[in-house]
Order: sequence, then structure tokens, then C-alpha cells
Amino acid sequence: MDNAFDPIQTAPTHHPPGELLIDYAAGSASEAEALMIAVHLDACPECRRTVDVALAVGGALLDAIAPVRPSLSLFQRTLQAIDVKPVVTATLARSLPAIAANWPAPLRAHLARKPTGAWRHLPAGFRASRVPAADAGRLWIMKAPGGRGPLRHRHVTDEWTVVLEGGFTDETGTYAAGDFAYMGEGDAHRVVAEPGEGCVCLLLVREQPRYLTLAGKLLAPLLRL
Repeated sequence: MDNAFDPIQTAPTHHPPGELLIDYAAGSASEAEALMIAVHLDACPECRRTVDVALAVGGALLDAIAPVRPSLSLFQRTLQAIDVKPVVTATLARSLPAIAANWPAPLRAHLARKPTGAWRHLPAGFRASRVPAADAGRLWIMKAPGGRGPLRHRHVTDEWTVVLEGGFTDETGTYAAGDFAYMGEGDAHRVVAEPGEGCVCLLLVREQPRYLTLAGKLLAPLLRL
């Protein structure tokens, strides 16, 4: 497996909720959600084992279901689909930006098919680039300078983050490359990127958070993702 993370790095200590891993194994996660989970799995043997168990259980349940004879038309369409040769497009050979060289393999593969947009310059030295995905939410690469982070805010729905480089700290702990941060509805925190190196994250945003400080409320229109 092409592991993007340094092999001597300790395994992640922050993981997705178990139900998200089960959704991923069942194939019911959206494109952006599946990418977020895959990026974490690239660095996390513990969660890979959980997904493997979920897949094994799902396979056992399928084996226990009595077979149903398909209609002749469905059988013929299935055979036709198998015979279709895969189409290789030039987008797979598209070069990736230099910054992506050490990112996890699932993210690099996604960006080869669906490149990010131009970097947006946000207040206080932050930068963000949209990652195309077929979802109601929005997927972003976010770069935070060292010692800085979003002002204290409360989430109105869930928000997912996977650290790609560097790290950050909030009230729930310290997050390093490969760690998965899950914030649920009503959760509030203040994020600060680690000094010096800062932090690069993959971020799934569904709704804008509510900033809890006067400065945050004034800057909110400029911070929208």
C-alpha cells in the first residue's frame, strides 16, 4: 500500500465515530465522506481492522440470504456491463501540485481526477482550496499558519477534519497527521495550529459555524467556506 505518511510516525490517536466506519464499509458514505474516511484509513491500522471486520460481517450476512434468480433482461445487462472495456482518460495522468506530494494516496488519486480550485486567501494568513466532490457539503484543503486558528465557534451540524500535515490543538486534544477530528451539532471549540509548521487539513463543511466572539462575528462574512 502506498502510504503517504512517514512510516515511523505513531498511529493516529483520534478516530472517526464507529458508525462512520460502518457506513464507509457498507458503501453508504457520500463521495466526500468516503474520501475523508479513506484518508484517515491510509494512516490508521486500527480503523482499517474495524472496516475489515465490518466488511466480513456484511459478507457473512449476504451469504446467509437465499439466492434470488435474476430476470433474463437483468442477467443480459450484467453480462454486457462486464464486457465493456474501461475508459482511461487523460485526467488520470494530470500532474498534481507540489504541495500534494506527501499527501495520502486516496487524496492524491482523487485530485488526479478532480483537481482543486485556486487558493482563496482568508484573513490572518489562512488559505483554502475547494476539492470537487458530489456532495451537499463542501470539501476543502485548509492551510493555517503556525500559532493561529479559527476563532472560537459552535457547530450547527457535524464537521469532519483530517490532518494532512503539521497539527493543531483544541479543547479535545492535540491532532497530528492522520488524526480525524469529528465535531457534532452544538460542539464548540477554539482551534490553534501548532507553532512554526502550522497545519494543513482536509475539511468537510456542511454548514457555516456560529462564531462566539465579537471579532469572529465581524469577520464571519470573510471566513465563509
